[in-house]
Amino acid sequence: MIRLAMVGCGQISERFFTQAKTRDDVQFVATCARRLESAERKGREHGVERWFDDYTQMFEEVRPDGVVVTTPHSMHTGPAVAALERGIHVLDEKPMATSLDDCRQMVDAAERSGALLMCLPFDHNPAFLTALDYLNEVTLGKFTGAESVLLIPGPPRDNWYYDRSIAHGGAMLDCLVYPLSRLISLLGPATRVTAAVNTLIPKRIVRDGKRVNSDVDDNVTLIVEWANGQQAVVRTLWGTSFTRNDTTIYGRQGTLWLGGGQVTLHSPERPVPGAEPVEWHGFSNCFRIPIRPETPNESMIDHFVACIKSGSEPRCNGRLQLHVHEILFKGYQAAETGQTQMLETTFKPWHVVSPEFYDTRSGYI
Repeated sequence: MIRLAMVGCGQISERFFTQAKTRDDVQFVATCARRLESAERKGREHGVERWFDDYTQMFEEVRPDGVVVTTPHSMHTGPAVAALERGIHVLDEKPMATSLDDCRQMVDAAERSGALLMCLPFDHNPAFLTALDYLNEVTLGKFTGAESVLLIPGPPRDNWYYDRSIAHGGAMLDCLVYPLSRLISLLGPATRVTAAVNTLIPKRIVRDGKRVNSDVDDNVTLIVEWANGQQAVVRTLWGTSFTRNDTTIYGRQGTLWLGGGQVTLHSPERPVPGAEPVEWHGFSNCFRIPIRPETPNESMIDHFVACIKSGSEPRCNGRLQLHVHEILFKGYQAAETGQTQMLETTFKPWHVVSPEFYDTRSGYI
């Protein structure tokens, strides 16, 4: 039995309790929140017998195998580092933290103790895993560029999301982390970033007609570049009439689109074996790729528990997300200074993409 504790007992914590209930080898044994009554209420809802308003006390008395951190963004670092220093494995909600120094502190604590650090987003759904099979020169030709976006009307709640003093960031940390993480998880570490960031809508009408004054960024565009010169536009906006969440990988002979749980290829030079011909964005010569039935369909708790039991590093590990978050925080710097920022962190991808896929300069293509 893997014994878990929850730090943060708001709405976001619900999905982890729900995922744990699908397994007979996982049990939440304690909850912790800033207000003890919140931890008690959440604990009673889910049959958890102990609750706390001090996470260090909880770690010392309960000694869980792992902890899930779902506090507001700016409060992730304290409980995560305290747990890691005690050898307790950590599943940390996104964003990893609200400063690059805090992100580094978490990675350092994990590497000193040997405890696992799993940082969301968890990108590795069946469509993502299927797409990996097509990141190659045979399918797409040489890799030439990418786009990745998450566009939404804006968070419907009228709470801390729109208050910079609490959130320490807006759309960049809350939403752009999703398309950026997906892109970096697919294509590997980048080398530099430039950005434009602003507050486009300071006076908002949210759910039920409530009016809020916002001082967080809600309009963000990054240009991310890899070592061979390929560039990606990564975009989020809290101002659309619909939600869009997808990633496009451009190649010299084809294009891969990943979104909505589907993988679609534009392959004008040859049909894709075993794929269904479709029209995509008005283009012919497109094919819907079947999701491989053997592809794992893990929940976040499934993956966390599997890593704890096997001792293997999570696919969305601390080093990967440190790199993703360096891009986010240096995106802020690039926007403030008007200067492109060089990236210092890197990571070793858990899957292999051939270096030839990136090489656009050694011959005619």
